[in-house]
Amino acid sequence: MNLWPSTLRAALTGGLAAGVVAAAFSFVVVEPTVRLALAVEESRTAMEHAHGESEHDTELVSRGLQQVGGAVAVIVAALLLSLLYAVALSRFRRTSNFSELASALVVAGGGFAVFAFAPGLKYPANPPAVGDPDTVTERTLLYACAIAIAALTLIALLAVVRTARRRGWSSTRTCWSVVGVLVVAGVVLFAGLPPSPDAIPADVAAGLVWRFRLQSLGTLALLWTTVGLVTGTLLARASHTATAYARTHRALSGR
Repeated sequence: MNLWPSTLRAALTGGLAAGVVAAAFSFVVVEPTVRLALAVEESRTAMEHAHGESEHDTELVSRGLQQVGGAVAVIVAALLLSLLYAVALSRFRRTSNFSELASALVVAGGGFAVFAFAPGLKYPANPPAVGDPDTVTERTLLYACAIAIAALTLIALLAVVRTARRRGWSSTRTCWSVVGVLVVAGVVLFAGLPPSPDAIPADVAAGLVWRFRLQSLGTLALLWTTVGLVTGTLLARASHTATAYARTHRALSGR
């Protein structure tokens, strides 16, 4: 049975819903923190301008347009991620005995771990008042490396579990193998990769930074949870409909 078409349709719907939900959450919860960070940035720029250290630049794009653009970017990113999610979920459904909803949530949890949680531990998000524009490329590459390490870790964990099932390993051996993979991954992630190139400026409160980081991580958690819930619900409903149709067809044909 080809599971790809149904998985893709459900995942794209889930991705669209997740993008809308995450954008709304960001507007309601994260935006006030962003405005506080922008106020710090504007105050810093004004002080530098008063001392003749920098030129005052006029705002080319209003904050309202930035919010609209940010919301669109979140929705587009969610749709792109849902394509990768559909590929992973389609493969997972072929080999697992989980229900449709459980499968969707498990894969969504893996996506959150790979694309948000693990790289966010090493390189947490910073508000607008933190970060040098000249280090954007370096920060992007470092974050991509962290995602790659997290993805390889997840693949290694799946390989350990499958090997344990195939060879009949004891639960003790399996647990120690999983822990070993996580320890190696942690060492590579936290000791192998360099620290973030941007330091926290003295005029940015630590509470503001950590509030933004937690809210950003919460946005991504909400996005992946919505993807899993919507996709799993749609797949479960489609499976239930197909089963009911098959039963009705067998009853009518006298089989």
